Amino acid sequence: MKSSATVLDLTQKENGIKTRTNHWELSGDGKVLTATATEFPPSGPVIVSQVVASRVSGSNDFAGRWRDPSFLQQHADLTLRLDSQTLHISYPSAGQYFDAPLDGVDAAMHGPHAPEGVTYSVRLVGRHEISILTKRNGKPLTQGSLELSDDGRDITESWWNPAHSAEKGTFVYDRK
Repeated sequence: MKSSATVLDLTQKENGIKTRTNHWELSGDGKVLTATATEFPPSGPVIVSQVVASRVSGSNDFAGRWRDPSFLQQHADLTLRLDSQTLHISYPSAGQYFDAPLDGVDAAMHGPHAPEGVTYSVRLVGRHEISILTKRNGKPLTQGSLELSDDGRDITESWWNPAHSAEKGTFVYDRK
């Protein structure tokens, strides 16, 4: 329900029971979006989270591209472990991890703020590269890769929307 030009409230229900609400609010100049999500789990406490994003493109309405700077902070550290059958990826600051078999079978993200319905499937592409397909509710969301540098000191994580592969995101992690 859009209560004004700068406020939008969304309610998600499952089987008639409220499971989540979202309150979106635009700044007066339309350059900042504050999104507050409240989750009502069937058991356990109510969970409230908030994202403050800045406009990348679009008009002064809700439509447009937004950047969440907290995503960058939460994903600044990456922990990887690879054995002969499984890739373990953890983002300690975000409290998220997944353990994906190297045969392309989907694996869920775990953690207190893990996105619902998101899975990862991984495959070895070569000696220094792993392909990662991210899906939401079974549909491709992003395609990506992890590539180890020749000297073994850096890992480059890249991702893109399969429908718009020209737009690519990249993180470079230094080994500690």
